[in-house]
Amino acid sequence: MIRTIRRLVAYLVLAALVGCTGSASGAPPEGTPALPDNDGLQVLSLDFSGTRAFELLKRQVELGPRVPDSGNHAQCRELIADELEPYCTGISEQVFNRTVNGRDYTFRNIIAHIHPDAPKIVVLAAHYDTRPFADRDSRENYSTPIPGANDGASGVAVLLELARVLHGRLPEDVGILFLFTDGEDTGLTASQMFCGAEHFVSQMSYELKSRIEFGILLDMIGDASLNIKPEKHSETIAPGIYDALLELQELLGLSGFTDSGQYNVLDDHIAFIEQGIRMYDVIDFDYTYWHTLEDTVEHCSAESLRVVGLCVSNLVLNYASGRFSL
Repeated sequence: MIRTIRRLVAYLVLAALVGCTGSASGAPPEGTPALPDNDGLQVLSLDFSGTRAFELLKRQVELGPRVPDSGNHAQCRELIADELEPYCTGISEQVFNRTVNGRDYTFRNIIAHIHPDAPKIVVLAAHYDTRPFADRDSRENYSTPIPGANDGASGVAVLLELARVLHGRLPEDVGILFLFTDGEDTGLTASQMFCGAEHFVSQMSYELKSRIEFGILLDMIGDASLNIKPEKHSETIAPGIYDALLELQELLGLSGFTDSGQYNVLDDHIAFIEQGIRMYDVIDFDYTYWHTLEDTVEHCSAESLRVVGLCVSNLVLNYASGRFSL
């Protein structure tokens, strides 16, 4: 990617700030002030804490597998609501029933808002349920629910920290709809999965749909060896989102997003895309421990959560300030 003079100057300013703080990694430490104003995309916040997000990831895993209709699942809903309460309004559960793989489930999406009545809405989504079986593990472990540190807890952790970071930072005409979907990972086949996202869009009013500018889905973004690539379905409807994330990553001096290769993933974003909503699936699908009992905390990292959180929060703030548009 060819650097413009603007991006080079911004990067040099950032490098000078990092040098003053003594960061050995080359990435800005948490709490570093935002960069001075300039044209185009810029670093508007460095408040996102990978450490805090990682603690939220661990707290979810400590509950045990969050399989729908289980006690652990209910405790996770309480954790999410408690963490959102200081920063969001209109926290609610969207309850619905569905039969999956011969079993009747009661699923519960969790919805929360910043500026719910704003004329422009950005959707930030992640699933909070975990898979009821380890279908990519050994035969003897097949029927054991997975811990879901990366596949479930990582996206939720970043969303919860984003609620803190974005609170009080947005103009009145830009709102956030936080969506924590249920039943994403319950089924055996694609037709049985993504229940929460499908239900949400099926119940979404035309008025709300007309206000949604774009959305970002976060799934499996805690891998300690982070390797996020462009996602094929997302690129067909909202290619500018990934380009902006790459540019912001460079401005921040981080790594984890790559512009080489492409994933082709069926995920919660498909339900939105089918409704014409620009939704991008930010996902690292090169995760060795996917759908196994080894999807545990030690295979995730605070730094990976921080990379994603910083890039996404800055994208939202750049959009809110008029520096980014699709």
